[in-house]
Amino acid sequence: MRLKITEAFLRVWPQWVVCLTLTLLSFNNGLAIGWTSPYIAQLTSRESVVRITDEEASWIVSLLPFGRLFGAVIGSLIMEYYGGKKALLAAGLPIALSWICIIFANSAWWLYVSRTSAGISLGMFYSCFPLYMGEIANASIRGALVSTIVNGMPLGTLIGNAMGSLMSMMSFGLVSLVAIVCFLVMFLFLPQSPHYYVRCNDEKTAKKTIQWYHRKSNVNAELQVIEDFVRATAATSFREKLRQITVKKNRRGFVIIIFLFIFMQLSGLNTVVYYMETIVRSAQVTSVEPATVVILSTGIGIVVGWISVYLIDRCGRRALMTVSCGCVIMAMILLGVQFMLLEQNFDPKRLEWLPILAMILFMMMSIGLVPVPSTILSELFPDDLKSIAGFTASITSALFAFICSKTYQPLIELMTEKCVFWMYAIIMTMCLVFTYVAVPETKGKTLQEIQEMLSETSKKRGKSLETKGTVK
Repeated sequence: MRLKITEAFLRVWPQWVVCLTLTLLSFNNGLAIGWTSPYIAQLTSRESVVRITDEEASWIVSLLPFGRLFGAVIGSLIMEYYGGKKALLAAGLPIALSWICIIFANSAWWLYVSRTSAGISLGMFYSCFPLYMGEIANASIRGALVSTIVNGMPLGTLIGNAMGSLMSMMSFGLVSLVAIVCFLVMFLFLPQSPHYYVRCNDEKTAKKTIQWYHRKSNVNAELQVIEDFVRATAATSFREKLRQITVKKNRRGFVIIIFLFIFMQLSGLNTVVYYMETIVRSAQVTSVEPATVVILSTGIGIVVGWISVYLIDRCGRRALMTVSCGCVIMAMILLGVQFMLLEQNFDPKRLEWLPILAMILFMMMSIGLVPVPSTILSELFPDDLKSIAGFTASITSALFAFICSKTYQPLIELMTEKCVFWMYAIIMTMCLVFTYVAVPETKGKTLQEIQEMLSETSKKRGKSLETKGTVK
């Protein structure tokens, strides 16, 4: 048994090297997100050396998702013309600039540039990394690799929160800058994907790359599979690519990723997480410090996320989405019940376990709702539509992250907490139904097999509709 595991690892270890290197970039983006909570509080205090107003603070917070919109466009363009490796290397440059601005910050304008740059990096990262990993990864571990990279971000957020309470803003920037420089140096020496060299008609280098990424494999057979996949849909112009989108199987792929990324944001990812301590305080939890509940819940979320790395290629994408949606639905119902009972003047001490349990259940989103959309994005699209798919997913995610974070407080004031949380529960129920009806199970399938599966499903649905029309 150990011998089999060792042999399997020896065949794919270069893929894990790439995965862990990209996890460093994901972790660095998490640090940028985690920077916000401790330092906004410090910067708005009277004792701060770099004093900012509440209005300036709101801009600093919102410029990150705003910059992400531009990053989605930039990342997709670089990926289209220069390949995934160069696009991801480029994604490291804006975040490096962000930390340099943090180090030298002496006014709000430095922080504006910093947060916009961090957002651009995040947008570039999310539009490129799933597609790059889809090109280099074995079908048997593709989900685990993507899930590992995704889970680097919440780990970075948690450590960023902790670092913010222990060191100065300049020191935070220096540590983070060193980390991103390490990523840039390491990733620079890793090869492009074999798909890229096939697209460039460089067969010799493509073979070398296959040998590096897929140890002890039949290089010629692997090359033939990649050539068939790349040339099956080799659109030569943007107009042809737009025509490709209208093909049933591709149209279905775009619908799936758009809705998955919308549901991921509407689950409360950018509201409940950011306002967690405020929610716990409003729920009148006093036996445990609200900050402790946040740390406990975040820690559980990180552990659950790493468990998903093991489960995603064993249990499948749909199973993890089902568990994740079910737990978030229960969490939102419990929070709604808590605030409803508080409105009825129930003794809050008898209800304290409800919001704590709800927060723990909510963090089960890390097992499916967070990693699965990126994994599906890495698998569903033919070669000529990958950059457009990455752009679509990244800009959808950025736009709805911005909308959700901006509308949460007004919705609370308009509808009260219980209605907002029950609204999230309804949305997650819709996500659960969508997963069963529309999301294909891609576990263990090669990219070519997934394309064939989507084509067969589209043909069956077309025939079914024709039959119904004939019966009528």
